[in-house]
Parts: sequence; structure tokens; C-alpha cells
Amino acid sequence: MTPDPTGSLLLALCNSEQSDAARTSIADLLAQPIDWPRLGELAALHGVVGLVRRNASALGVQASVPTPVWQAMDAAATQIAFDGMVHLRETAAMTTALTQVGIDPILLKGQALSDLLYDDPLVRPSSDIDLLIRRDELDAAQQALAAIGYLPQSAAWRDHEQIGNYHISLWREALPGHSVLLELHWDIGRGGLFGYDLAAWCSHAQPFALTGAPTGLRRFAPDDQLLHMALHMRKHRYVGLRWLVDVAGLLSRFRAQLDWQYLTTTARQAGLTVLLYTSLALANRLLAAPVDPALLASLQPSAWRRRLLHSTLNQDALLAPLEREDVGWTQLAPVEVLLIDRPAAMAHELRYRLWPPPEAVLGAQAYPMTRGQRLAFHLRRLADRGAVMVE
Repeated sequence: MTPDPTGSLLLALCNSEQSDAARTSIADLLAQPIDWPRLGELAALHGVVGLVRRNASALGVQASVPTPVWQAMDAAATQIAFDGMVHLRETAAMTTALTQVGIDPILLKGQALSDLLYDDPLVRPSSDIDLLIRRDELDAAQQALAAIGYLPQSAAWRDHEQIGNYHISLWREALPGHSVLLELHWDIGRGGLFGYDLAAWCSHAQPFALTGAPTGLRRFAPDDQLLHMALHMRKHRYVGLRWLVDVAGLLSRFRAQLDWQYLTTTARQAGLTVLLYTSLALANRLLAAPVDPALLASLQPSAWRRRLLHSTLNQDALLAPLEREDVGWTQLAPVEVLLIDRPAAMAHELRYRLWPPPEAVLGAQAYPMTRGQRLAFHLRRLADRGAVMVE
């Protein structure tokens, strides 16, 4: 099937490193019919509108964009930059509060990646701020953050997250009508699926300075960033092109520094091999990220799994996924099982997806449910999952 030229142009404009071949490809795409309103909507939906706008301007593509579409993209990019400046200020306040009580957090994703990978960090949006601390620091961290206004939605919800999640959610109204969400992590994923050594990743974390932050911060080293991004994209079922753009940017900027022996060994030990392979293969296929074919061959899963992943994670599916976040399931959700290395962990995940504890879906409101209500919940969920699979 011939790739959609609008989607292909969007992907081409997500590539920060524009080679002569890439420029020629963009020129060829511009000669085809482009659905500009759809391109603008997709760029905003996938969190890449700031990058697309910047690259379109630098490459002279702006002249081909209808004025209303360009104005909408400009407004969206301006909002992203404004939100980014608010997040910078709030991150500075959070880290200052934590370091004052002896807690040295690690900044995850978001600003840690935008500062690392983008010439203009404010082109990359971030919906929240993620900080990683040790589990035994959680009570002290909550007290320090409460002192500057970061509070849970409710005590019941905080207790629920502490029991069944790997982070708690805290909010503060940073500006009138503008709340900022902090996810305070003690882990980076749900247990039972992958065997990564988080303590080792934290020991490799590197200090860096973030504009406006009076104290130093830490973030994962580039090798561990790549593994974390692969893990995080699975959580989002590859919904949100900006995650893949981050992977491509890291591969481009750190191609000579990444320790592939460490990466492949760590991925195999942690059960992350299929995830790492899929992230690299998609970044290479869709965004022309530099990846050694021999490396991909060494990581590739079985032929049947490659065929299923390739047919499911195609350009059309990734650019226009069918969201079903209200019930935690999308048409891409089966990929979550395929991306797990170990059969026992695959079975565990499939069982969780089909028959989860009601608390995992409904939160604290599920605690008083009767046995009959729980059974009815499971049967409704199975019927809904079946309908989506049939689609």
C-alpha cells in the first residue's frame, strides 16, 4: 500500500537532522496532494507541532501551508512554549523543596529529554512533571512538596496510588486556572513484567543544569534513557509520535556514544529485547534514525512476532490510533502483550488486561464492591474487550 503523503510529510518534518535526501523527499511529497488541516491536527495531537512548525519554517515549507493552518500551528506551538516555561519554574521549585530535605530526585522524560535532545527545548510539550525518588523517601517528599502547594486529589486517591501504582499524583494551581501535575515516582513501571535494575540506572544518572533551576538536577544516562523510552512507549501503546521522535533524536545525537553491548545485555536480562528492537526498528523505518542493520538482526524476535508487530505498528495505525483510554484499551493494546519477551510475563499481562482487579480501573471507588458487582464488572469488561478485538 502506498504511504499516505500527508502522514509521510508529517514524519519527514519531525526529523531534526535534514539531509539532502530528506530535503529531496520533502520536495517530492509537496508535489503530491497534502491535507494541510489534517497534518496540523495530527502534529498537535501527537505533540510534535512545535518541532514540525520549526522545521517547516527552516526548510521553506511554510510557503506551501495555508495561512489558517499555519496560524493554528503557531498558536499551538506558542502554548507549548508557555506551558514549558511554567513547568521550568515549577520544576525549579519542586527540586529546591526536595533537596532542602536531603532528597536528590531524578527528572524523568519531559524536560530532561527536551533539554538533552532539542536545540530549542520549548518545542517539546510535556503534560506533567515526573520526578523519581526512593520509596523510603516518599513521606518526606510529600511533606516538602505540600509545603509549596503540591497536594493529592484526595487522601483516598493518594492511598490507592501508593498501594496499586508506582507513583502518586500531586497538583498545584501554578497560575489562575492553570494546574500543574507532578507524578512522584518510586518506580518506572508496573511490577511483574520486566526485570530492569532501577538502582543501577539511578547510579548511572548524570547531573545537568536546567534553565531557571537554582539547584542541579539528575537524569538517566543516554543508554538508560533509551531503555526507559522503549518501556514508556509500550505503556502508551505507541500513541503519541513525540515518544518515537525522542528515540530518533537520541539515536542521532548519541550514535557514537551509545554502548550497544551494555544495551543489548541489559535488555536481555530485563526482558526488554522485543521492546528495544521495536523502538529502534520504528525509529529507523518511520524517521530514518541511524540504526545498524546487524544490531537490529541480533535483537529481532521470532518471524511470527515480527510480522504481527510490523502489520500492527504501521504508519497509519501510529498516526491515527483509535483511543479507548476510558477503559484502558485500544486496538493497539494487543501489542502490549507481544512486546514482552518472557512467556510467563506475557501470560501475566494478558490475564491482567482481560481480568484486572476492579481497583486498577476504577480506583478507590471499587473497594466497597460486592462479589456480584465485581463479577459483573469483569463480564462487562470482557464483552467490551471482545468487541474491540472484533473491530
